[in-house]
Amino acid sequence: MDKPLLQKLTLALPLLLAAGTWLPGAVERASANFFTDAYHNIQQFTDLPGEIDELKSSYQQSLEELDQVRADAELYRQQNEALAEQNRQLSLMVQQLQQAEDSRQRAEEARQQSAARIRTTAYTAAGLLAGYFILTRALRYGMRRTNRRA
Repeated sequence: MDKPLLQKLTLALPLLLAAGTWLPGAVERASANFFTDAYHNIQQFTDLPGEIDELKSSYQQSLEELDQVRADAELYRQQNEALAEQNRQLSLMVQQLQQAEDSRQRAEEARQQSAARIRTTAYTAAGLLAGYFILTRALRYGMRRTNRRA
């Protein structure tokens, strides 16, 4: 902007403001707004303790909720630790049961193998005994036949 124009506006601005406040319509509106604004400001100022009390109670309620959440979090942490310990114990128990099952299966297999060996031995003994009797009978029969011819 041009400097002389800026200086003129700077001088004219206070005059325009002064003229605006001296006008009769402007004075009535300004005073009405002044008292209304003052009344609203005073009312807002008197309402501040109530709002502060509300804020304090809201803050206290938030603190209580935070404490409750912390207590719940601590409870959940303790429950989580207890469940983790229980899970560890159950895992150990499962391992022990698996080891017991494995040893039971090995014992069962050993018992079956032992029973199979005993059966095989019994069948072999029975076969040998039967073979002995049959062989002795066959030899006797053969010797009798040969003795009859002679």
